Amino acid sequence: MLPATVIKRLTALGEISQKGKRLNGLFRLMENPILWFEAYANIYSNDGAITKGVDGSTLDGFSENRVASIIARLKDGSYRFQPVRRVYVPKKNGKKRPLGISSGDDKLVQEVVRNILEGIYEPVFEDSSHGFRAGRSPHTALQHIEHEWTAVKWIIDMDIQSYFDSINHDLLIVLLEKKIEDKRFLRIIQAMLDAGYLEDWRYHATYSGVPQGSICAPILANVVLHELDLYMKELKAQFDKGKRRKGNKIYISHSNKIRRLRRKYDNLKGKEENKKKLQEIKQRIQQVKQQRKKYPSCDPFDAEYKRLYYCRYADDFAGAT
Repeated sequence: MLPATVIKRLTALGEISQKGKRLNGLFRLMENPILWFEAYANIYSNDGAITKGVDGSTLDGFSENRVASIIARLKDGSYRFQPVRRVYVPKKNGKKRPLGISSGDDKLVQEVVRNILEGIYEPVFEDSSHGFRAGRSPHTALQHIEHEWTAVKWIIDMDIQSYFDSINHDLLIVLLEKKIEDKRFLRIIQAMLDAGYLEDWRYHATYSGVPQGSICAPILANVVLHELDLYMKELKAQFDKGKRRKGNKIYISHSNKIRRLRRKYDNLKGKEENKKKLQEIKQRIQQVKQQRKKYPSCDPFDAEYKRLYYCRYADDFAGAT
């Protein structure tokens, strides 16, 4: 559990971010050992915690001295990210997905960086975003669609091919600079991106993409896709028209018929000689109700009303009108 002072500083990141101000002092925040112990607590039980990186190190042997050594090397600029060890895992479609396995120390640095980035960006990410976020998933995306998308005529479902492998490093840093002023913190992320990977014990430089399997990959991917979310939000504001759909004439006609039958029923009830007639009116009301169910209450083709809906889950997203 993080102490109150650290929680307060992390919370302040989000508050400053929401005000549109750029953040500094992030590297100094990384010097707090408490963040590193929290990072270890977050990831030590993960399946990949004891999977060896290219240098053979894992999260085993975590200690105060190890934390102090990492912080000292980050401060004097001697820390070097190891290339990730690339392996391939099978996908459901029969293809294989590249997975990057980082060294033990690199995993700790990534988790600390992720924690800080999450404090900055989670408060400003859009509600339409459900990919790689705490408490969100394809299930919450489906709930979002079920509750908010109404009277949809067209649905467009899209997927960004090889998204993680194709993220432009320069663009990513430019986008991070919109929120972050701390150059030393940004240099850590840049070094993380430039570390390269080892495949079959051959080194490959990385000029684009974030390694799938990296702890920071999801939040960095969302930083880029946040721009898509903002674009779609602006597009929706331009596209949407009218406050509500006008009523469907056929539906309204059936409702008026039901209303007249009910008035007639009220006028006849209470008299024994009208019992058969009242029964006929009740049956007719039910018949009209069943007929009304065949039609929407509002006009789905109302030219004065239109809506654009958008929802993103991972690097897949859907739009509807």
